[in-house]
Amino acid sequence: MPFLSKLKSVFCCNSNKYILDDDDDDVASIIERSSESQQEEEEVSEKPLLSEFESKFDSPTTRPFYQTNQVIVKSVLRKKRNASVSSTKSYSPRRRYNILLFGDNLTAGWVKNEDGYGTYHPYGLRVQKRFEEEGLDVEVTVSGVPGECVVQSMEERLKHELEQPGKWYDWVVILGGTNDVINGYSAWDIYDGLKKLYALCSKHGARILGVTIPEFDWDLVNHLDYQRRIVNEHLNVYNNSTTRNAFTLFLLDKFFPMQSLTTEQRRIFWDYDGVHPTEDGYDLMGDMIFDLLLKEGSWD
Repeated sequence: MPFLSKLKSVFCCNSNKYILDDDDDDVASIIERSSESQQEEEEVSEKPLLSEFESKFDSPTTRPFYQTNQVIVKSVLRKKRNASVSSTKSYSPRRRYNILLFGDNLTAGWVKNEDGYGTYHPYGLRVQKRFEEEGLDVEVTVSGVPGECVVQSMEERLKHELEQPGKWYDWVVILGGTNDVINGYSAWDIYDGLKKLYALCSKHGARILGVTIPEFDWDLVNHLDYQRRIVNEHLNVYNNSTTRNAFTLFLLDKFFPMQSLTTEQRRIFWDYDGVHPTEDGYDLMGDMIFDLLLKEGSWD
């Protein structure tokens, strides 16, 4: 069985576990059992068209990833449907559904390549592919700004996304806060900023999948990790006090860990910079988030 297919069978068969905060499963050992097979067979997937958003730099050190810049990685990933498009299910949905994946570099899918420059492999690629495999007419839009902070500009940018003429979103997945922690913003300010994003989505009639801030391991900012954990604790409290059909929280920090992995597991799923996933890591994120969306949403 291909490598990521084995991961899918372990992580993505029961989405209930992704939203339970009292489950003490050893996720690292699950990853270890799943990663003992040979290299994954190459998977063909259409990359989003990012050329108009690319920004080149003279040196990989001229712009650290955590500094805000004007590169906006935005792409609609849905392919045009035609009679030749295969699916695993025969039923046809009554209408198209729209999902917005909104956030920073982790939504943009930033991956450092061998020459030190960034390329993009959004987890949305996997989300879009999985919906197509289900035979569902779902359009996934990725909108990520590498280096962006929740407390600086996300609110205005999200408002602009939600108010596009003739556009609506059934779901908005919000992943942000890593850059805020790294840049020294307080946990309360980050949490307050995230709540404003959730309120905007609710105002526009979209259901929200909030995502906790994942772990990082970077010597310069490891002393700030407590702020990350406080934000996630606040998000858990918010989730428990919010109607399930309006807001769902995905515990990314728990089900896609970094610190508890073995050296080999970490090499597969996380970049050596201690912040960004690898392409395999983004694909795993996409599988997990897809499973939650499929279970929590209504896709008639």
